[in-house]
Amino acid sequence: MISLQEEAICPVCLGPFFTPISLSCLHIFCYDCIQKWLLKREDLKLICPLCRKAISKLPLVEWQVGILTVCIKQHSFLLEQSLSVRDVFRRFQKHMTLDAATANSSLVLSDDLRQVHCGKTRHNPMGDTYMAFVLGTPCFSSGRHYWEVEVEEGRGWALGVCKESVDRRRKSGFSSEQGFWVISMKAGTILFSSIPETTISASPGLSRVGIFLDVEMEEIKFFDVRNDALIYKCSNFFREPLRPLFCPELPGEEGNGGLLSICL
Repeated sequence: MISLQEEAICPVCLGPFFTPISLSCLHIFCYDCIQKWLLKREDLKLICPLCRKAISKLPLVEWQVGILTVCIKQHSFLLEQSLSVRDVFRRFQKHMTLDAATANSSLVLSDDLRQVHCGKTRHNPMGDTYMAFVLGTPCFSSGRHYWEVEVEEGRGWALGVCKESVDRRRKSGFSSEQGFWVISMKAGTILFSSIPETTISASPGLSRVGIFLDVEMEEIKFFDVRNDALIYKCSNFFREPLRPLFCPELPGEEGNGGLLSICL
């Protein structure tokens, strides 16, 4: 049996419907999501994002869908409270590990390749790079993908995705213009890798970050999993294979840097 919560979710943005429309194939989407989907096609032909059936014309909001819209508006608060980040995105969760061949020489990886921290001892001299980050595997060129990372409170870190072709030996920081779509925690503030950097208010006690990547829609979302809150959303990045990125805090004078852990 399909619940009201499931009925209220748009298959494209995975959020509650906003001005929903029903296509001739009977699949329902947000109007803005369908418009965005249509504009991404060079031939401007409308293809259903779910069943891939060709749609002859963009329909108007039908009365059946209008009823659902009213219902959603009436119960929007309850729906927002019941929509868990993990419940919505966990069906896209991927088994992910760290790619040791891409790791900066100062990074220390766990035996299962699911944890990384920056140590004082240099490792893997053949993989020496200027920035202390490591890429994840697999590489993503299509589809929807979700993963979660445990971070240490009070520590710095950077998480997100980058183009597979990025120059890992470059000396400058992360920027979207150079193919990095990353949020960074610095001194209790979250920054997105735009130019200039976008400052984002950090939730108190942020300890687990969820990352949802939709390659076809060219969109990445960052979530505070434990507080069930969206941190930041970025759209319209370049289409080419993307790799998850993990960058722990550099070590201080007294010990190792912060630990990043890929969650199961």
